[in-house]
Amino acid sequence: MINILIFNLVIFSQYFGQNKVQYKDFNFKIIDTEHFDIYFYQGGDEIAAFAEQVLEDGYEVLSEDLGVQIDFRIPVILYNSPNDFSQTNVTLALIEESVGGFTELLKNRVVIPFTGDYEDFRHVLVHELTHVFQFVIFFPSRLEAVFSGDIFYSVPLWVMEGHCEFSSLGWDMEA
Repeated sequence: MINILIFNLVIFSQYFGQNKVQYKDFNFKIIDTEHFDIYFYQGGDEIAAFAEQVLEDGYEVLSEDLGVQIDFRIPVILYNSPNDFSQTNVTLALIEESVGGFTELLKNRVVIPFTGDYEDFRHVLVHELTHVFQFVIFFPSRLEAVFSGDIFYSVPLWVMEGHCEFSSLGWDMEA
């Protein structure tokens, strides 16, 4: 019996994982717009100004199309590069290279890297903003939805992502 216990302790005491490494400190500045708090850091002034325009325009279109007014300011955190984005501490999870941005359900924070392509950046900004609207519509009590498990049974992923792609790109036969 003791041998089995020691064997299990030795086998299961090893932790296989990776740590998220942060190579630099980000001193964020904030642009306050009518609907957003846009966080950016040194070297990100141009992308923050671009994001401000895209987000406010996107908000107006989505608000009108969906008939929804959001009653809180939406935090948007911008990173100057995918490498900087991978160091974010907004989420503890490791971010894969293929992730173009994400929106948190509980805090409705939008986190996006700039990849160097303004059209792609515009697409991801509107895509993630659409998720904020979806979360407000489908999960009005976000905390309750997460803890009750309703979030896993309500809206299919293809509906959520398809709507975001349609909002950000328009009708696309290949999407």
